Amino acid sequence: MLFFVYLALINSVTYLVSYFRGIKHLDFVGMTTSYRLKYMGLGCVLGFLMPFVVCLLTEDIITIGGFVRYIGRFFKDIRKYLPYAIWSAKADLQAEVATSYLNWMWWLIEPVCSMLIYTLIFGVVFHASEDYFTVFVFVGISMWSFFSRSLSASVDIVRWNKDIVTKVYMPKYILLLSKMFSYFFKMLVSFGVIILMMIFFRVPISINVLWSIPAFVLLFLFTFGVSSIMMHYGVFVSDLGYITGILLQMMMYLTGVFYSLSNQVPEPYGIILETFNPVAYVMSVMRNALLYRTAPDISTMVLWLIVSLVLISLGVFTVYSNENSYVKVI
Repeated sequence: MLFFVYLALINSVTYLVSYFRGIKHLDFVGMTTSYRLKYMGLGCVLGFLMPFVVCLLTEDIITIGGFVRYIGRFFKDIRKYLPYAIWSAKADLQAEVATSYLNWMWWLIEPVCSMLIYTLIFGVVFHASEDYFTVFVFVGISMWSFFSRSLSASVDIVRWNKDIVTKVYMPKYILLLSKMFSYFFKMLVSFGVIILMMIFFRVPISINVLWSIPAFVLLFLFTFGVSSIMMHYGVFVSDLGYITGILLQMMMYLTGVFYSLSNQVPEPYGIILETFNPVAYVMSVMRNALLYRTAPDISTMVLWLIVSLVLISLGVFTVYSNENSYVKVI
């Protein structure tokens, strides 16, 4: 019954969207490829959001009252354990460079070397045509490194902190936040270099550069939502780290880290990939704000913000519901 309700709702929403855009009659036989892909994309988004709402209305365990209580508990725990997460991130950063000769310079050397390699390959060999291509690539590498490292670390974060998990109670996502803070700081250091590069290449800026702040927030929220869910399953599936590495490698080429999806991929696939891949979308927003003085589509940004908040809700709910079993498993 729920399946038929879902089927009716998704087609009703799609028909209403089409109707208000001037399409009075839906002809599925003569439908263009672009419209079919958008139809499928809308179905995927609704297929993700609607079961969450249905669970709140029908499940005995997942109730609106319980959801509200978990929200209150989440913010209470954030206020209580956030100082520890910040202190732990600082200690992690200090320990990382304590025994190296170049210290924090390694946080710049690695992305700069990757930027030079990709700039040489795609800028010279494949003749990429994006303006300010060096800065373009560096923005992509910095943002992708934050996302991929956070997601990879989330799978094993509970096992890495076995001594803490088995002896002291704290919400397990605090361990994830601590690791994300350290990676986020490294990304900010890279963006400091990006600002210097923009000055060197004389990149013009406008008021739209302020859209970089919502882009940072959206990237952090989405990464935390996905990583919190992966953290839970990483406790029970020891091989998940290998699978995650393969998927991240494949996803990197579908995100446009070192090329523009909308320019290099034929229409309408490039725009669709850039819109329905959240990391690619946030990366595009950041590049347009910093390099091309363009404001993003607010409706798409709000959509991905809602998806990120739903992911965070699901991840935090899952951790709270199962964190007592983590000690037994590890």
